[in-house]
Amino acid sequence: MFHYSKSRLIGISDGVFAVVLTIMVLDIKSPISMARGPMIELIKHLLIYFISFGIVSEYWVYHQELLSGIKRTTPLLTITNIYYLVFISLTPFATGWLNDAFMQRLPSMAYSIIIILVNFTQAIMFHEVVEIGEEDGMHMSAHDREEYRSAQVMLGVSIIYLIFAYFTPKYFLIVIWIGLALRTAVTQVARAINRIQSRKTQK
Repeated sequence: MFHYSKSRLIGISDGVFAVVLTIMVLDIKSPISMARGPMIELIKHLLIYFISFGIVSEYWVYHQELLSGIKRTTPLLTITNIYYLVFISLTPFATGWLNDAFMQRLPSMAYSIIIILVNFTQAIMFHEVVEIGEEDGMHMSAHDREEYRSAQVMLGVSIIYLIFAYFTPKYFLIVIWIGLALRTAVTQVARAINRIQSRKTQK
C-alpha cells in the first residue's frame, strides 16, 4: 500500500532548485552611485552570481536526466536526494559570503566544500539509480555511461577547486569558470562522438 513516490521526489527537488536559483539574485544590490568603486562592486557581484547560477543550473540538468529513466525510487535514493538538496540549498549562503569577502581563503574554501558535498551525493545518487535500473532489467547506454563518468569527474574537479581556494583564492573564480566551460565542452564532444558511433552502428 505504501511506497516512495518518484513524482513527489522530483517535485520537491525542482522546488528547491527554483528557490535557490531565485534567491541568489537577492545578494546583488544596486550601486549607490555611478562612481568607479560601486560599479566595480556591482560587476563583482554579478560575476559571482552568474557562476553560481551556472553551477546550480548544471546540477539541475544532471538531476533531471538522472531521474528521467527510472520508474520508481527507493528509500535510500530518497534520503540521498534529500541530503543532495540540503547541500544545494547552501549555495546562496556560500555565494553571499563570497560576495562579502571576495577572493578570501575561508569563503572560497566554504564554497568549494559545498560543491564537493553536492558532487559527492550526486555521485552516490548516480550509483543508486544504476542499481535500480539494473534491478528493473535496464541496461546502460553509451550516453548513460558518459553521464556516470561525468558525475565522477565533477567530484574530482571540485577537489581541485578546494586546493586552489586554499593556496590561491584570488584565482578561485577563474578556476571555477574554466571548470564549468571544460565540463560543458567535454560533455558536448562526448555526446557528439556517441551520436556518430550510434549512426555507424545502425548502418
